[in-house]
Amino acid sequence: MCCNFSILKQTENRMLILLKGCGNYQLTFKNLNFNLSEEELIAFKNYLKKINIDYWEKEYEHSIYDKKIPIPTLQTNFIILINRFELYELTLLLNIDKKNDYLDYQYLKSGINWN
Repeated sequence: MCCNFSILKQTENRMLILLKGCGNYQLTFKNLNFNLSEEELIAFKNYLKKINIDYWEKEYEHSIYDKKIPIPTLQTNFIILINRFELYELTLLLNIDKKNDYLDYQYLKSGINWN
């Protein structure tokens, strides 16, 4: 980790850090540590926004595991399982508001036509 960093947000079990030297982020989630570029962080936030908690809890209602919500990884033999409270804490940590999902101006490639 570079020595010039800033803690952006912190909860009891999680922390989001901006590494100022390289512009990347570190997301600490209990015993997991994610090193993410800005694009990867945005993609992760977008994925979390789309998780249907009720669907996954129903899908795995008879699972032997307490945590029912999967977060897939590129490693085929590794899936992160979380529960609805951990997902909620993650959304707070990453400033995700599921109710107000507006299109950001940066996604408008052709610009704005004010007519």
